[in-house]
Amino acid sequence: MSDGTAPPAGGPRGIADASAAAAPVGARARQRAADRWFREQGLPTFVPLRRWFTDLPRRVTPLVTAVTLTAALLEGVMVNAIDAAAELLPDDEWALLGIVLLLLAAIATIAWAGFRLVRAALRRLPAPAGTAVAGVVIAACLVALIVVGYLMRPGAKVAPVIEGLVLVAACMLVTGAGGGALLSWGSRLAVRNVSAIGHMASIALPVILMLVVFAFFSAEVWQMSSALPWGSIALIGAVVAALALIVVLRVCASEIDEIRQTLTPEERTALLAGTPIGHDGSGSTPSAPLRLVQRFNVMLVMAVAQLMQAVLFAAMLWALLVLIGGIAIPVGIVELWVGPGTPSHPLHVDRLTIGGATLPITMNLVKTAASMAIISSLPFVLSAVSEQRYRERFFDPIMADMRRAIVVRDVLMARTRGGRASG
Repeated sequence: MSDGTAPPAGGPRGIADASAAAAPVGARARQRAADRWFREQGLPTFVPLRRWFTDLPRRVTPLVTAVTLTAALLEGVMVNAIDAAAELLPDDEWALLGIVLLLLAAIATIAWAGFRLVRAALRRLPAPAGTAVAGVVIAACLVALIVVGYLMRPGAKVAPVIEGLVLVAACMLVTGAGGGALLSWGSRLAVRNVSAIGHMASIALPVILMLVVFAFFSAEVWQMSSALPWGSIALIGAVVAALALIVVLRVCASEIDEIRQTLTPEERTALLAGTPIGHDGSGSTPSAPLRLVQRFNVMLVMAVAQLMQAVLFAAMLWALLVLIGGIAIPVGIVELWVGPGTPSHPLHVDRLTIGGATLPITMNLVKTAASMAIISSLPFVLSAVSEQRYRERFFDPIMADMRRAIVVRDVLMARTRGGRASG
């Protein structure tokens, strides 16, 4: 018999009301965790389009911070530090080169540390506070970019403001579309698989280096590289990258079919461990076909991971050639090899200068090493996709990650369909 009083807050009805209120919050938290997990796997297309720009301020702030630190340190600190070092060590070019390399490494380390620190701090804050803090940090970074622009170019009018706004807008667009997550994933994977690069380098580098060094000490190669502007060298790199991408995508297309092979419920349940779904997902969830854009995303992830390895290999070969050339090829020999050129194509030797410091290497050496490293990266890619031991060491972990992401997507899609059906 009721006495007209309300039931106690701790009674069954109060518990049911509290659970109903907490359920959407928990669902949104799991949704955000799943979206972030997909982006960290390099699969932004697995996130629904309506949530691509969700929580964008907190997601873009670490990248804006890293870009601001890099720009400020390069423009405001590095040039002044090199000028000071050139005054203290006017005749020691190798010491100046070492200082430049140390400064570049320090700037990269500081930018990376700023990225990680800001990202970790924002992830520990609740959503409203994190968004507010992210907005303040983005505004401070924009002001810093504008101030540095005016300090480096005192006579500028509105160019630093426009450049700062464009830079921040580009960071937001890349982050919202998932491009930043894809490149970040590929970079992490490339660094994590340095052993695979060493394995491939031990196989491909001796043969490639023998051919490269033979051509590297040829006067005609130096003349060709010296005559090419940097735009032409970049175009050669774009052509080589396009050829490598075609080869890698053809291989990745065949790998997709293996990823989509039928898995037993036990295997699917095991793949869900350690994901945002955790043990809440069911291995018996049916597999749904990938949409075209998602299939392309999976192929692109595998291709980016492979091309990252090729870029690291080319960078390693470039550094090795610059080191060999700086030691074994004096500036006088470079002048003899390059020569004066012709009236239609005059050639000259340029010493590499940064700030007020003249380094013991020439721009001709940098161009020649870059051209040889770019061209040599193509046979490296061809060897990488055909060498079985490298594929087992490098492709198998990628395929496992992609298979796990597809299973998580299937579970989330089944939950979404179930929620709509029950509603």
